[in-house]
Amino acid sequence: MRSVYALGFAALLAASPAMADVVIGTGDHDSARHEQRATRDRAEAEQDNLEARQRAAAGDYRGAARQQHEARQEWRDANRQERKTDRDDHGGVSVQLGH
Repeated sequence: MRSVYALGFAALLAASPAMADVVIGTGDHDSARHEQRATRDRAEAEQDNLEARQRAAAGDYRGAARQQHEARQEWRDANRQERKTDRDDHGGVSVQLGH
């Protein structure tokens, strides 16, 4: 009976690495740079959003949609930089699980 448990445990250990990848890394401890980029990206997003409103008011809906799209990309970039800042401020350890 013990051999069955041992074989099952060995099979579990053998299959474990194939189930998921675990990446453990340290941050670059550059939170000031990430915060500065996040601030810049948010300012650019606000500018793009303002320009989109102006274009829409002038009837240039295609240009407004393009500017709105750019504003959303800038917000995503700012949020990404903010997450990097938070990671660096909290010891810089990042654990990612995935297939």
